[in-house]
Amino acid sequence: MNFLKSIAVAAVLSASVGTAEAVVVSGNFNQDGFDVIAIHVAANSVVDFRFNSGYGDPVFSLFSSSGNHLITNDDTNSLYSHLTQSLTAGNYSFVVSSCCGFYNIITGATFSDTDGYNSGSYWLGGSTTLSSFTANLHSGGAGAAYEFTMQNADLGSGDVPEPGSLALVGASMAALSMARRRKQKQG
Repeated sequence: MNFLKSIAVAAVLSASVGTAEAVVVSGNFNQDGFDVIAIHVAANSVVDFRFNSGYGDPVFSLFSSSGNHLITNDDTNSLYSHLTQSLTAGNYSFVVSSCCGFYNIITGATFSDTDGYNSGSYWLGGSTTLSSFTANLHSGGAGAAYEFTMQNADLGSGDVPEPGSLALVGASMAALSMARRRKQKQG
């Protein structure tokens, strides 16, 4: 996870929806050339992710709350990624990476020249999970800066926890609960 991430929020006008909030996300890739950002969609809407600046050939990938691959975009009409999706309310994981280490790790995906909104190189669905994707993604660009804007979504409550971290938190909570019960019985 990238702890160097900086975030700026700005209100912008959306030509088709009226006033919407855009979130500008910037940071640096980890040593394997990617970053994972937790995304929250408050209401069913069309969410747009648009590259702004930084690493010259980024890749955008979106995963469901259960970690299933939804879509990846390598290039649109240029080397810059642009991804637009109609999403239901909920939590998602967004991976921004350097090109092109993802080709051999997205399994079973269907290739398309559109995401339903934009034209470019898109991989839809498949059996890849967030954990298998990030465990095998070694694409270069370590430390490179990136910046993108997302429309109609907010940052989640934090970076996406790894399974080991979740297990450690659960074990800690159980231990604290048992210690508290013992203390109550003694008192």
